[in-house]
Amino acid sequence: GCCPFISGYGLGPNGGIVTSLNLFATRFDQVMKFIEKRQNASKYVVIDTPGQIEVFTWSASGTIITEALASSFPSVVVYVMDTSRSTNPVTFMSNMLYACSILYKTKLPFIVVMNKTDIIDHSFALEWMQDFETFQDALNQETSYASNLTRSMSLVLDEFYSSLKVVGVSAVLGTGLEEFFVQLSKAVEEYEREYRPEYQRLRKSLVSVSSCLNPHGASRGHFCVALRFLSFVFL
Repeated sequence: GCCPFISGYGLGPNGGIVTSLNLFATRFDQVMKFIEKRQNASKYVVIDTPGQIEVFTWSASGTIITEALASSFPSVVVYVMDTSRSTNPVTFMSNMLYACSILYKTKLPFIVVMNKTDIIDHSFALEWMQDFETFQDALNQETSYASNLTRSMSLVLDEFYSSLKVVGVSAVLGTGLEEFFVQLSKAVEEYEREYRPEYQRLRKSLVSVSSCLNPHGASRGHFCVALRFLSFVFL
């Protein structure tokens, strides 16, 4: 963990996590080799990564890890959000902006998983995404500056919503997982069709200078990466 870095180097929580992740990235070729050895025995591999956007999504080590995986395995980003904590329209919009930034940073097929549907159904969120007026009505109950900003941003995200794969699940009950795997299969097809050629070019350019990328690569493995708020699925 990151505790030795916090106590030994006087780092804060995020600093400890970033330092740990940086060191982990320097040994990530070992993770790649382990995954390749297990690919015939395991259909999916799940890797949980830090959910803080500045720690993983926007860090150099996070990019190295993501590109190493995506250049060797069909890869899908899965953003897991807490539905029960997104009933406020301003909070919901924050989640969607977060998801949007991750989508454009990783440049991989993307699925939003709305978890905890056993507490509250995710239909309200789907309605907000599909009906601009309904979302505006919900915002009218908010009077803060953030609500005014959210109202403007909701127009910007219309295009983002139109092509977004969304699934409601309950990790406790297991409901919605069948639909999740359906969407996952579609996302894998999207990866093979649109993303693999680009990552193959990236891999060829990096393999000569980075030990993080395995030059032998495995294209038939099944790989799933789950982040704390983001989940990467590599199949």
